[in-house]
Amino acid sequence: MKNFCYLALAMVLFACHSDKHSRFGNETETETSTGTANKTKKKPAGKKVAASVGAAIIGERVSPGTVIRSGPKGDVIATLADYIPVHCAPAKDGWCPVSVDIDISAAEYTKPLFRKGRKFKVNGVDAGVLEKDIRLPVATNGEKMWANLSGYTEKKNIRGGTVIETALVNYLREHKEHREEDMQAFISNFKLEEDKTLRPYTLYFNYESGIDDPSPLYRIVLVCQGKQLIGVVHSRPLQLPGATTRRLQRNFTIHYFNGIEKSLQEDFAGKFNKFIVSVD
Repeated sequence: MKNFCYLALAMVLFACHSDKHSRFGNETETETSTGTANKTKKKPAGKKVAASVGAAIIGERVSPGTVIRSGPKGDVIATLADYIPVHCAPAKDGWCPVSVDIDISAAEYTKPLFRKGRKFKVNGVDAGVLEKDIRLPVATNGEKMWANLSGYTEKKNIRGGTVIETALVNYLREHKEHREEDMQAFISNFKLEEDKTLRPYTLYFNYESGIDDPSPLYRIVLVCQGKQLIGVVHSRPLQLPGATTRRLQRNFTIHYFNGIEKSLQEDFAGKFNKFIVSVD
């Protein structure tokens, strides 16, 4: 069953070359632009995050020839290679705010002015080229140094299969029994964190990109109880056919799957609302 889950995940989520999934390793290595080494505000789940990795690995990848601009229809800042990992905020009018953390040297960390034509890497892999002179914010976790390249790109440049909301809908079409066990391949691939604070529920979650908010809240939360996936909490648009929708505090929504008892729905909603209004 485990092997089947991983095979299904690969087929459904990432219809692309097999070597590209591991080239950049951003599910486990890329730091977020908000820099977990510099973040001091409390995360919703109250868990400590290792300084060497980003807390929220969203996993979007770009199409060939993607450019990052200074704003919607603005000046071109950089051109990215195919399948580069980026952090991506919600799209507006067809444009997505994006950021990518590029490898830099100690000298560049001291003087972070980067020249047009400079080729850059992400986790040691060729990732693109700068198209203008630019000064970038830099960060370090004591083990490596990086600069944050941020701007805008057209929504069409983001590979749809690597957007977690799209991937989740596709995955659930193939795993209709909604067993917690069957969700492990998805949880592993998107590096969702686990939290059991809201007992008897187990939450598997990631955070928003951090582009719009330096202390982001949840983006996707898989809610499990009794070894079953009972619902999905989300902050971005998500359509799950046949599910019952309920609004929660702080602009969250939950989709409960069919057959979930009303009392269980009310219990989780109450506990989640109480928790989410209490965090920074």
